[in-house]
Amino acid sequence: MKRADTDILPKLWSPSLEALALLAVTLPLALYAREPALWFLVPFAVITMQRRTYADYGLDFSARTMWGTPRFHLLTCAIIFVPYAMGHILLARVWFGQHFTFALPERLPMLLWDQLLGVALPEEFFFRGYLQSQLNASFGRPYRTFGAAWGLGLVFGAALFALCHVPLGGPGQLIVFFPGLLYGWLRERTDNVLVPTVYHAVSNVLLKTMLLSLH
Repeated sequence: MKRADTDILPKLWSPSLEALALLAVTLPLALYAREPALWFLVPFAVITMQRRTYADYGLDFSARTMWGTPRFHLLTCAIIFVPYAMGHILLARVWFGQHFTFALPERLPMLLWDQLLGVALPEEFFFRGYLQSQLNASFGRPYRTFGAAWGLGLVFGAALFALCHVPLGGPGQLIVFFPGLLYGWLRERTDNVLVPTVYHAVSNVLLKTMLLSLH
């Protein structure tokens, strides 16, 4: 191997290694302290101390952010959330013999606010903003799907997102790999973490609504 190649390799993999090291630190801290905000605070501190640009990690309110049109979000919600809800209802009726009676969670606005700031934003900033960006620096984004350039960083990020949920609810939590793919795609499509944060929070509230409505 040429010397130039050996010099490139450490630079290529150092972003991913940094991200994995930070994940290894943040996960036990968040579990031990039971404080989801650490998923936001730890990478934010690293980015700040390194004097990096927040926008490169999805914290961006500038004109470069592609928020998406109302039509885009209506179509995305129809494609994702309608089959999601219908699948829950069908599975519950056929497999578990449950019935559906629509019921909203109590204090819905407070629940949505809590999901936005207390759950979705910290997780999205770590896994889609920081982790996925670091992995992208190593793996690149050679593919393009529905207007979003992406690479293996999106897939690996979703897999790590799912694995980190296992200590909270067992192997069944691995199912969040699939929402993780959606959130990762939204991060690439919109160039920020705020849009996937909203989708993440709405997904959690919808799940709570479905569980409350099935009996």
